[in-house]
Amino acid sequence: MGQLEFNLRATLCRKLAKREPANRILWMAEAESWSRLSKEGSGDAAEEKISSGLTATLREQSARVFLILA
Repeated sequence: MGQLEFNLRATLCRKLAKREPANRILWMAEAESWSRLSKEGSGDAAEEKISSGLTATLREQSARVFLILA
């Protein structure tokens, strides 16, 4: 996963935060996480963070929504 994909996922999460006010806090947290990963670049440290805890769960949700919107 590269910086472009991280940026796209962050943008998607921000759009979802607007569409789903009830889940706004979660989507904005996920957007911030993707933005941080984008700034760090792709690599082992970024990959390790993606696969942990809440980020992993939200990553799966955003991937499903991304496929639905595509």
